Amino acid sequence: MMMKNKNMTINTNGGIVSVANDNSKVKIKQYNYNNRVDASELDNIIKGIMENLSALKKEDADEIVDVVEMAKEELAKPEPKASRLRNCVSLIAPMFTIANGIPTLVENLQKLVDYITPYIR
Repeated sequence: MMMKNKNMTINTNGGIVSVANDNSKVKIKQYNYNNRVDASELDNIIKGIMENLSALKKEDADEIVDVVEMAKEELAKPEPKASRLRNCVSLIAPMFTIANGIPTLVENLQKLVDYITPYIR
């Protein structure tokens, strides 16, 4: 919603309100805390990955576990580093080929990438 009254503009977006008078500017940095609050979603994704590794070679399964743990550790921080999460997504990409033939594993790897993506934009 946007309202104009003389030289004042009021913008609202959900629970955020910004007020600018005349030519002033307001910068707002919004964090997506919804993802952090729903840790059970991340836990379910990780559980779905871990439960479907048995059909893979041990070294491939270990590689996936390492990246998943790195992503989980970074996401648990109050302010996750986008560069580390971007690296996790890059490391997950070739794992889709490794997981080919295990639809549930592929699905959960994609869910993990989708979960991480808002943090790296």
